[in-house]
Amino acid sequence: MDIREAVKNKEKYGEIAEYFKAKNSFSTEDLVLLIDAIEQMSPQIYEHYRALQDIFRREIKAVLGQEGADMNAALKLAVSKGCATGTLLAEKYAQQ
Repeated sequence: MDIREAVKNKEKYGEIAEYFKAKNSFSTEDLVLLIDAIEQMSPQIYEHYRALQDIFRREIKAVLGQEGADMNAALKLAVSKGCATGTLLAEKYAQQ
């Protein structure tokens, strides 16, 4: 599924949410794609919007909680966008 195209169509939000719910592991690129989708989605479709936010929060917490987690540029971008969209608390992740 091309998430970047699907997010332009509100009828596809459910499919996008299911796509990310079905993933067993997330790469840094997946996290950037996820926050990009959240950034482009309408919060008015709350159920799917919130589901994606919850997935993003869970996965960022897992990545940053790993011993010796490497904050590469893509992960920093994902955290920054997460804070900008209100998905992450800026106060909590400002040190990242």
